[in-house]
Amino acid sequence: MISGHAAIRDAYRDETVAREYVDTRFREPLGAMLHARQVGALKRIIRARRPRRILEIAPGPGRLTVDVSSSISPHTALPVLVEASAQMLAEARRRLAGSGGWRALQGDAFNLPFGPAFELVYVFRLIRHFRSSERVALYRQIAQVLRPGGLLVFDAINETVSAPIRANAQAGEYEHFDALTRPDVLEAELGEAGLELVSLEGVQHSYPALARIQILVAPRSRLLARLAIELTDRVRGGPPLEWIVTCRRR
Repeated sequence: MISGHAAIRDAYRDETVAREYVDTRFREPLGAMLHARQVGALKRIIRARRPRRILEIAPGPGRLTVDVSSSISPHTALPVLVEASAQMLAEARRRLAGSGGWRALQGDAFNLPFGPAFELVYVFRLIRHFRSSERVALYRQIAQVLRPGGLLVFDAINETVSAPIRANAQAGEYEHFDALTRPDVLEAELGEAGLELVSLEGVQHSYPALARIQILVAPRSRLLARLAIELTDRVRGGPPLEWIVTCRRR
């Protein structure tokens, strides 16, 4: 598995990967459900708190950005995105054309060019690629650009569910390193960076059942598979594979 700052950065410096990223990972029913939950969580926070300064880190090709934009008024908010990959940034700009309001910058999540200006920062599918010391460095960097009381929202993978799945995975099945964690570990790491855990929203409950639906039903009917996956996930039978994590700068 690939891990480390440079390796993760280089993995996404490919125009084909940037162009096909959303279709490859988030069009099938299980990925589409995960995407919808993440968008929904962000929209709820934006509607409730009405942040004026919003920062998205590592948006890739603008997967979340495009859908979250409908909740952000360019007249009252100043949204910014920072992406390290020039190829991903170009694709994000293309997909955001006409959305309005977003200031798109190429930059490094470990060295953000801002002071404590933001009331909301969100970042998905980035922090999970790093080991503990690098995660804490990222949390600290993000805390420095958050205003006191500002929120950070990101994703994390549940060790309890994922560890047995990965133990039985075939060689090469997981190309990139994904950290597996527990709530107590999350809370401790966030605390080191001056952040306070607010909530964990579980996603992908009963994951083995969801994966079977994807394999068996989706080839015949994506719509039926999506409905079955949504129903199974919302029944909440067992712990989730992932969390949407919300924390606050102290």
